[in-house]
Amino acid sequence: MKTTSLFLTTLALALPLVASAHGTKSGPGVGDMVSAFEPTHVTGPDAGTNTCPVCKYGNTPAVQVWVNGDKLENVSKIADTLESAIKMQGSAKLKGFIVFIKPKNESKDMVEGQLKMIASKCHLKNVGLVYVDGPKSEPIETYNINTNSSVKNTVLVYHNRKVNANFVNLQGDDSGIMSLKSAMMKACGM
Repeated sequence: MKTTSLFLTTLALALPLVASAHGTKSGPGVGDMVSAFEPTHVTGPDAGTNTCPVCKYGNTPAVQVWVNGDKLENVSKIADTLESAIKMQGSAKLKGFIVFIKPKNESKDMVEGQLKMIASKCHLKNVGLVYVDGPKSEPIETYNINTNSSVKNTVLVYHNRKVNANFVNLQGDDSGIMSLKSAMMKACGM
């Protein structure tokens, strides 16, 4: 009996920690609509423009990965997954954008150089690497992107501009990638 009581007490104390870790909110929720915004496209199909991906590809299933200081290794794994999925589905049936939040003190040239290096290293052709000014800008506020340093990424999967899945701090491990693939397949009607 004491063991069961100790277990339940420990579980009761741990649950709020688990809930707060998984309860972090960032970006529009499932069922919400994504908004127009004009990032700077450094690589990908719209490189050199400020094309709104939602306006241009709004009805196409798409993934936006908002990056707020995530590790390059994790971003690379997510980007590779997107690139593979777009190649498999076809660029007319799935779009992918990695939206970097430009730190206030970093120059435009520095950020653009880093994004070109990432695209080259990851062999990205279909995934657009874009950026918006940070930490506070209209797109970040419109999308309700949580820029707290504990939120490294916010991943939005949507179709017809409606969010089907929202992941906060998605890990590029087997479990995270499977969750992302499943959400993309659902958005693509598979």
